[in-house]
Amino acid sequence: MTRRVGDDRAEPKAKAALLDFLRSTGELSSQSSLTAELILDNYKVRADVAVCDRNDLHCYEIKTDRDTLVRLDGQLEVYARHADFVTVVAATRHINAIMSRVEPHVGIFEMVGFDCANPLRVVRKATRSPTFDANALLSLVPVKDLQSRLAIHGRLRRCEVVAEAAELTVEKKKQAVLAFFAERYGPNSRALWRAARRRKIRPSDLSFLRRWGQEADAIKDGNVVQVSPPASRGWSDAAVYSHVGKSFGPMPDELRALLAD
Repeated sequence: MTRRVGDDRAEPKAKAALLDFLRSTGELSSQSSLTAELILDNYKVRADVAVCDRNDLHCYEIKTDRDTLVRLDGQLEVYARHADFVTVVAATRHINAIMSRVEPHVGIFEMVGFDCANPLRVVRKATRSPTFDANALLSLVPVKDLQSRLAIHGRLRRCEVVAEAAELTVEKKKQAVLAFFAERYGPNSRALWRAARRRKIRPSDLSFLRRWGQEADAIKDGNVVQVSPPASRGWSDAAVYSHVGKSFGPMPDELRALLAD
């Protein structure tokens, strides 16, 4: 997302307030998986917060006082194709404009103020997206993982896998993606729940949701960061991250293989 200068503190406060609010209302639990900055539609947009349970994916877009609404329509259109539910969380000054322009299925939360006892207010709750497309949702899963979860065999390109998947039921495709989401983001989510179990969620807690944090046991060798086995265990993208920080040169063979898909 593009943020104006000076908004760095407002956005994490808004995300933390949103997560705390969803937890207090029972819409988030220790069984939920979530992430910040979920990339959608070939890197065109990033959902500020995405929450997954066993049945649905919910995307949240945050608009602070210093944000504009220039990109909002396009963002919500993409979210509505990829998620079951979509909600805008906006500062008070944006509420009237948002209510007049967004589709009826889009939920609206008002950010009243971070110093208030209840910083968020529900203007209206989201209803199920009428444009949800399970085939669009498949873009969240790497092609090899997609083949495995949908039992599609052969050395196929992504477009070929998606073409075969189009013949499957919406529920089968959806459950494959939600299971992948839970496996990828579940461990970080549970770490957050444990850290904030008896207190409010703080902006600093958002660090638990990073896909690649600089763990205490990460080893620095020159200008190369080597992720130790405990930090990288179970991460499908650890092989890519292990090369961050290297000087430009020939692409490593293992990275070339990952990008071939």
